[in-house]
Amino acid sequence: MDIVSVALQRYSTKAFDPSKKLTAEEADKIKTLLQYSPSSTNSQPWHFIVASTEEG
Repeated sequence: MDIVSVALQRYSTKAFDPSKKLTAEEADKIKTLLQYSPSSTNSQPWHFIVASTEEG
């Protein structure tokens, strides 16, 4: 897959469906991938909050 096909397949979620759940394996995979997000001078200025219940 190249950057053009990735860009053409992206979308913004318009509605949240609380009945759809990620498996623990899917969540772990996403967390790992987030570590590889590029940042200027490797500053990594982001923080992630993972909520697994309605209460957070």
